Amino acid sequence: MTPEYNMTKKHVVILISLILSIMILAVYWPVQFCEFTSYDDTIYTTKNYQVRQGINIRGIVYCFTDVHTGHWHPLTMMSHMLDWQLFGDKAGGHHWTNVIIHIFNTILLFLFLESITGLIWRSAFVAALFALHPLNVESVAWIAERKNVLSTFFWILTMILYAWYVKSPGWKRYLPVVFCFALGLMSKSMLVTLPFVLLLLDYWPLQRTTIDYEDEKLVEGYTAGKIRGTEKISFLILEKIPLMVLSAISIYLALYAAYSVKTVATLEAVPFLQRLSNAVLSYGLYIKKIFWPVDLAVFYPFNYQLNVWHLVLVASSLVIVTVFVCIFYRRLPFLTVGWFWYLGTLVPVIGVVQAGAQSMADRYTYVPAIGIYIMLTWGVFSILKKQILTKVTVLIFFGILVFLLISTHFQVKHWENSYTLYQQAIRVTSNNFMAYKNIGLYLIEQDKPDEALSYFNKAIVIKKEDATIHNSMGVALAMLGRNLKAVEQYEIALRLDQRHARAHSNLGVVLMRLGRDDEAMKHFQEAIKLGLEYPQAHYYLAEILERRGLYKEAAYHYEKAKLVKQGIEDTK
Repeated sequence: MTPEYNMTKKHVVILISLILSIMILAVYWPVQFCEFTSYDDTIYTTKNYQVRQGINIRGIVYCFTDVHTGHWHPLTMMSHMLDWQLFGDKAGGHHWTNVIIHIFNTILLFLFLESITGLIWRSAFVAALFALHPLNVESVAWIAERKNVLSTFFWILTMILYAWYVKSPGWKRYLPVVFCFALGLMSKSMLVTLPFVLLLLDYWPLQRTTIDYEDEKLVEGYTAGKIRGTEKISFLILEKIPLMVLSAISIYLALYAAYSVKTVATLEAVPFLQRLSNAVLSYGLYIKKIFWPVDLAVFYPFNYQLNVWHLVLVASSLVIVTVFVCIFYRRLPFLTVGWFWYLGTLVPVIGVVQAGAQSMADRYTYVPAIGIYIMLTWGVFSILKKQILTKVTVLIFFGILVFLLISTHFQVKHWENSYTLYQQAIRVTSNNFMAYKNIGLYLIEQDKPDEALSYFNKAIVIKKEDATIHNSMGVALAMLGRNLKAVEQYEIALRLDQRHARAHSNLGVVLMRLGRDDEAMKHFQEAIKLGLEYPQAHYYLAEILERRGLYKEAAYHYEKAKLVKQGIEDTK
């Protein structure tokens, strides 16, 4: 007779963690066959020569000093270096790193929620929503978004350490919280709102404040060893000051990095009222996509003609929900915490400081949506407490997870390559100049300049003042032998951006073909002056100098071209 085996709580937790991991592996399995994309993967990996050299002292210094990506995130850049050292140009390895970190994030989120609430199944469902939601595909399947999954790893780990500190407060337990938070900020500056989230957790479920719940039955499970907190709000805020100081430093570094590469839009380009309107509308659209995740795209163009009635409807809805959760903050604390988690964590990326040309982005919901998941899960389970209704709720939640799993599976497939990614964006958005431009660039790499031109022409109609589109059109025209037309496009690009080094170099090449060496030489020299890390300018300038009998100068530039090319080859 075999002994009866009873599963303990620990066994259930391990089993759930294993199931969550398997679900993520199943749904993200195709990413190993996905390519690098032309959207930021180039500046982070494939064309970042420092990253492609792998981990070394010079590279580590580079990570802490370089901001050419528009961000200061040395830890993220070092992770890309390590990936390149391990996997080289095999994109599948880089993708797998993101997936593995996402698995860790999911398990840590589950363990964190279970440890502070004592509620296994609610915590598991929140973690499952996080694991499988299609909105998170962008963060996981996009190599350049390593910063999002990596920073979230430290975000959740910081919360776990904070819960450990709360059990027995003291500086020895507080220091790991500060250290882990600093590592997160060095992965992505979006963690600046974490001190605010910790204040929310102090109320529920940690219950450290002197504010009581209306219904003590809501306090189920672990509450830092207390039935009712005794800490004043002022003390809890003061306690977060070291974290807030780190947040302030990170905000400064983030703005410095963004302004240094001119990704922050001026008020003339995007007026403040326009930004505020887009921010309000985005809050509503993100919630819509959380509950109905269809028509997802890698890039959503900024809409300068917002529907006033849509704006009024969204603003009214946000106000109504905010008033509701504030009125019932004692009776339904999880709704209050979840809602302000969502609102607060989106602030850095909601667009009041407009960086880039996007109106919103799926990746921005990776952490904020957790607040909505908590509201949904705890709210439904708390309302439907009867046994029969609970079983119905479990079936509904199971159906939701199946729907999310299928949706995420198909969303992952859009990340197969740049062409499939941007075709999806064109299908579900309108006037998407970024999608047209990047498909054109992909077609140029595939040696299809005719097809590329058709996409560049569509992009130009939408955004005439974009120097990069005109430069790309020049490349396509030059590949087709239409040199005079190519010169026109390069000159337009340089009128729009005089510091466009690649346009200078490309124009020089075409001018050489037309026998206009004097003009070509000036453009090659300007490209070199602007720091173009590409052998083309040095090599062709050397050719012109050699034809003119300036052998010493020509030899110098031949050598520079060789060194630059060698630097590129060494990192392949």
